[in-house]
Amino acid sequence: MKNNEIAIFSVSKTITQRISNVLIERKIDIPVYEFHYFDVVEKAQQLVAGGTKIIISRGGTAALLRKSLTIPVIDIAHDLHGIYRILQEARKKSQKIAAVGFPQFCNVLRHYQNMTNEDFKICQVYNHYDIDNVVKNLADNDYQLVIGGLTVAEMAKKYDLNVIMGDTDNISIEQALDVAESLLKYINNENMKLTMSWSALNQSHEGIMCLDQSGEIIHINACGFALFQCNIGDKIFKKEAFKSIYGSIINEIDIKEQAIEIDGETVNIAAKHFSNKHGFYTVITGSRQEHNGWSASRSSKKSDHKGFTTTYSFADIIGQSPVMQTTIERAKIYAAHDLPVTILGETGTGKELFAQSIHHASSRSAEPFIAINCAAIPESLLESELFGYADGAFTNARRGGKPGIFEMAMNGTVFIDEISEAPLSVQIKLLRILQEKRFSRVGGDSLISARFRLITASNKELGAQVAAGEFRQDLWYRINVLALQLPALRERTGDVMLIIEDLLAKHNKVLSFTDEAVNFLSSYSWPGNIRELQAVILRLIVLFDMHVVDVDALQSLCHMSVSDDEEDIMPQPGDVDLLKKQEQKLIGAVMKRTGGDKSQAAVMLGISPTTLWRKMKEYGVEGV
Repeated sequence: MKNNEIAIFSVSKTITQRISNVLIERKIDIPVYEFHYFDVVEKAQQLVAGGTKIIISRGGTAALLRKSLTIPVIDIAHDLHGIYRILQEARKKSQKIAAVGFPQFCNVLRHYQNMTNEDFKICQVYNHYDIDNVVKNLADNDYQLVIGGLTVAEMAKKYDLNVIMGDTDNISIEQALDVAESLLKYINNENMKLTMSWSALNQSHEGIMCLDQSGEIIHINACGFALFQCNIGDKIFKKEAFKSIYGSIINEIDIKEQAIEIDGETVNIAAKHFSNKHGFYTVITGSRQEHNGWSASRSSKKSDHKGFTTTYSFADIIGQSPVMQTTIERAKIYAAHDLPVTILGETGTGKELFAQSIHHASSRSAEPFIAINCAAIPESLLESELFGYADGAFTNARRGGKPGIFEMAMNGTVFIDEISEAPLSVQIKLLRILQEKRFSRVGGDSLISARFRLITASNKELGAQVAAGEFRQDLWYRINVLALQLPALRERTGDVMLIIEDLLAKHNKVLSFTDEAVNFLSSYSWPGNIRELQAVILRLIVLFDMHVVDVDALQSLCHMSVSDDEEDIMPQPGDVDLLKKQEQKLIGAVMKRTGGDKSQAAVMLGISPTTLWRKMKEYGVEGV
């Protein structure tokens, strides 16, 4: 497997071949590059951006990379055996020899020269730009051969000189690889510790941010983003809200508790200063001030947001298939970061279940969770539902106006389902609120701070809608920061029976399935995904009085899963009368079980209320 966390920059074709041989012998797949010195830094920066953590190189290339990068650069040591080999090869071509290199190489050359008394010229350079002048001067002084790396070889060719490129022994290469592998293990272990620590900080219901000695914000947790209205890289001394504690930060005076006002809200903060041999840093913590005995505890907050709390958490998600476990783990990672999430998946795959679970596991879990479905609200009302409206905004408007979802979900999470159905006029306003972090009610002229985490969902491919001009590209970039693709039920091998067992347990029902029935359930395509599966099992519980379920019963129930968009998928003509009678009986039984509640019955049947009403009229089924 290719390890892109380590990369090697070779300084000569000879060394490249030796490195390749060592890598083959050790069965290590690490990329090896040879680049002109003008391109080395740019290429290295691209590798670092792609995940490279350590670079191995030599001589001037290593020095240049070490100066230009923030990751470790490990040297392949210059060895006396390598110098002996290249000098022996050089003597075969000329007796007037010059070696051109950087200080480390030249120091080893001088040491070799002192040991052997061999006569050759050593030309030390400090940057690649000097090499041209040095090699030109050697050519002017009748030198016919030079020793050096890739840049020396290029200059030698320019001035018609022979060149012997630097060499090294396998031991030096192996030592560099050993150091790189040990260092990589250490870096990855430390990164894991940092990730775990940062995840723990993000679970805190206090805002936490760390400042360096210049007052720049180096770290800030998820709660801190919303509470302090700050971002990584901001300068605290440019934030007016923190003006009263500038002196404490500059003079390294700890603050036990002090109230400051941030965006019209009182926040209690504390500050503690820490020092080490590299300087000092400051940790600021904060929480919203309590009012009128209101408690900041999670339980009390949830009671204040009655009706806007989550029902589900990750513990409620059923699935042991690898694809589902991977999806859940990714969602948990997203929960720890206060960034927009877009959940994509077919109808019935559990988009709101995941949205609620992400909110429940986030630092905003004690705050409101409010969901809205763009497809379920008329376009004329959607804008006022999202943003609210001011007093007198339109005829028959509520006296005093009405807060919208963004206002009611302050400091919490807004879940916008079927965002693909939002009209372009609403998309523009959504983009503005995400950019400016402020909004106004419809018909209002005052700005309201937007403090919420946004989760969106769609069963349509938004990228294709962007390409078709049906969805704004700039909004797509804003909401698609963290993308979560939910797998269809047919892709979740082995999960179907787990979901069925859970449904049956919730309804205190014990059923057995024949092998053929289990095979049918596992191989069925489930176009309606979990929603369709739930409807089929609920029909099974209501309609069939049996302990062992066979494949015939399941097939008839699945044929009844005809949604508004699938009514052309019907059984064979000979089975129509039988299925209609079964459907009539099923609808009557479900209506009786729900006490005549058509909305609940429609959910159990897996059809829309409109389709249910039409079928009741067709079959003469009376509401209870």
